[in-house]
Amino acid sequence: MKTKKGQILLITVMVLATILTVVLAVTFQSSNDTKTTKLEEESQKALAAAESAAESAIKANSNVTIGEGLLSSLIGMTGGATVSTVMTNTFSTPIINRDAAYTFYMADYNITTNTFGASTNEGVTVCFDANSISDPALELTLIKSSGLKRYVVDPKSAITNASPSSGACGVNSNYEYSFAIPGADVGNDSKLLYVRVLYSPTKLILTRASNLPIQGKTANSEVMTSTGVSKKVTLFQSYPQIPTEFFTTSY
Repeated sequence: MKTKKGQILLITVMVLATILTVVLAVTFQSSNDTKTTKLEEESQKALAAAESAAESAIKANSNVTIGEGLLSSLIGMTGGATVSTVMTNTFSTPIINRDAAYTFYMADYNITTNTFGASTNEGVTVCFDANSISDPALELTLIKSSGLKRYVVDPKSAITNASPSSGACGVNSNYEYSFAIPGADVGNDSKLLYVRVLYSPTKLILTRASNLPIQGKTANSEVMTSTGVSKKVTLFQSYPQIPTEFFTTSY
């Protein structure tokens, strides 16, 4: 009888221990899920605030602070965004789709008065790259106060009378093709360089020896929530782009 009572007690203790283990595991998992959900919410909140700060800085063309001015509705967070213009001799674009284009600024542009300064009589090089679809070609239109100069660059020579590539890009060897526009063509009256991508998408690089004219504005923002979650965002806004339809006729 004593042996049976001992066995019953042992089994009871084991059952209670199992139940306690299950309860603790469920409680721990629930607590973990709650923390993860809260962290995700805070992360999304910080990211949204950082993006809003960057957009506000670009719009106002000045630095902004969370909780003030355009961002007065954002509370419980700290940080803000700064806006700047970057001087560099190399400018890279995002991927430009087939038959789309990018407008490069060849002279200083006053966004308030919509006027251009004089361009620098210096050659520029446009770099582009092959991809898994097919090799792209470029149609370049140099817009000057005295008129237009046009070039077509096709590394595979599928286009009659097109110029070949000048070889790999000097500033980034990952870009297989390049085309150099001589300084004599650029002169002192160039305003814009409109580059249309043919056949397949590619990124573009514009480069020259000296710094290029500013191509747009950059906003850098950083926001931290009250729980310590932080997010950083960098936003670039180019100066106005010429619509693709301007140089392309559809029937």
